[in-house]
Amino acid sequence: MLKKTILKLTLIIITFSANSKTHEVLVSSNVFSPSSLIIEAGDTVRWRNTGGTHNVFANDGSFRCANGCDASGGDGNPSSLAWVAEVTFRQTGIFNYYCQPHVSFGMVGSVTVIEPTSVNIHYIQATVGNDFIPADISIQRGDVVKFSNAGGEHNIHSLDDNMICSESCEGDGFNTETGATGSPWEFYYKFATIEEITYQCDAHTITGNTGIIRVLTDTIFENGFE
Repeated sequence: MLKKTILKLTLIIITFSANSKTHEVLVSSNVFSPSSLIIEAGDTVRWRNTGGTHNVFANDGSFRCANGCDASGGDGNPSSLAWVAEVTFRQTGIFNYYCQPHVSFGMVGSVTVIEPTSVNIHYIQATVGNDFIPADISIQRGDVVKFSNAGGEHNIHSLDDNMICSESCEGDGFNTETGATGSPWEFYYKFATIEEITYQCDAHTITGNTGIIRVLTDTIFENGFE
């Protein structure tokens, strides 16, 4: 019985450690601490101002945050309040940023986003034929799907409105496009809830083409503990 209990606790820890992570950066004394991060696509960075008048502004203008992020209805102007702002990174690459009032003092930072390594990754393409390939996929809770645009103007819009994405996803803090676009976008999305998600492309709803993702129970719990 004790061995079973220990096994259950171990598996629960493993399961929940597979969830997306939030990495915290402290903002104070004209410094971001840590000033550089390496995270997995789908993770979130949380900046917390602990002193001074600061903000977080991406070099390419893709996000600007302080009392929330501009793209999410917040106010990215530099602020001396004890603000907290979050951005979720779903694309790989290097994202450099700085504090607008203090960039000349060297108040800069970077987030390096790599492909997830701790979870299973599945792949769905939006095609030039206005199809999703594959259109019906089953995954385990905690798995990641990499969506990509292989041609045409597309986005991914779940019918429950929880996932509206293309160059970025709504609510992630980015200023970039979430509607249908012809750019070769790609993003990673982790599914943490057991459910069925039906989605479509907003530019091609008239065709009736939809996709479905069936999120099943965790692999390690499939056969129980007997």
